[in-house]
Amino acid sequence: MIGRLVAALAVALGLAGSAVAKPLVVILADARGTVATDLLAPYAILAESGAVEVLVAAPTGEPVRLLPGKAWVAPQITLDRLARERPGGPDVIIVPAMIVENDPARAAWLKARLQDGARIMSICNGALVLADAGLLKDRQATVHWFSMGKVKKRHPDSVWRQDLRWVQDGPILTTAGISAGEPGTLELLRQLAGDQVMRETAARLDLPLPDPRHDGRDYRLTARGMTTVVLNKVAVWRHEDVAIPLTPGFDELAFGTTLDAWSRTYRSRAWATGAPTVRSRHGLTIHRAAATPARFGRQVSLPGPDVMVRTFDAVRQAYGEATARFVALQFEHPYGAISAWRT
Repeated sequence: MIGRLVAALAVALGLAGSAVAKPLVVILADARGTVATDLLAPYAILAESGAVEVLVAAPTGEPVRLLPGKAWVAPQITLDRLARERPGGPDVIIVPAMIVENDPARAAWLKARLQDGARIMSICNGALVLADAGLLKDRQATVHWFSMGKVKKRHPDSVWRQDLRWVQDGPILTTAGISAGEPGTLELLRQLAGDQVMRETAARLDLPLPDPRHDGRDYRLTARGMTTVVLNKVAVWRHEDVAIPLTPGFDELAFGTTLDAWSRTYRSRAWATGAPTVRSRHGLTIHRAAATPARFGRQVSLPGPDVMVRTFDAVRQAYGEATARFVALQFEHPYGAISAWRT
């Protein structure tokens, strides 16, 4: 009898210990504007794994605008509350692209957390946030292809790589453009929870296994791309608002990609629609705009497996191949690579 009690106590303590030991990943957000896919993709992947605790954190509880569409996400914790309730701090901080890149208070917070021993991962132009905070000095890093020229001039004390989808330098991991956030997050998950957990999570989400190989030089503005932008922008009679109906338990990965992509066509803007607030599959609260268009030109559903490819294909069917490839180019996805445009 005593032996069974001892064994049961050992199991209970082991379970409690494993719960306490679960790594805490904080995705930093800015209410002024945070790129939708950069925030929602890593959240969806890490939450789906069950191996880490993941929270969206912001300086205040104000809803965060998900750019470039029209939707807002409620932070799950403020930085002050995080400091009170989790004095040990996060194990990892993920920094998405934000509309305000240089924020002294944010920079000071990131520096302090790095000194405390946290790891930091940036997605896409989140690397500009890190660079402006001085965290990439004398480090190798990468960033969205469109920002590469600017960042090399602004931060020549970093080595900017274009041959990898993500770059690890010590405690800091940076990824290339938007679509690189998915493999970069899977790589982070591998580091935190092991290869098996990463593979099982990728399989459940129908994501390819992470592959760091990349040629950033294959992504650039061309005459064809600029022509697509100009034609779409000037044809105002073809512009439309796109509705994305949300229902409770919606998939964050699909929503982020859909909201983002349909707002990068230069002829449409995507809006979350449905109830004023909707809770996602893994517990995020999304707010729609208080005032939405009286009429939507199109309604799109959240895609199933292979989210990005399906989304680009839906854009292609609606607006043509050139627009779909230009959207993918902004995502730094292979479908938008210059070599793919020529096929």
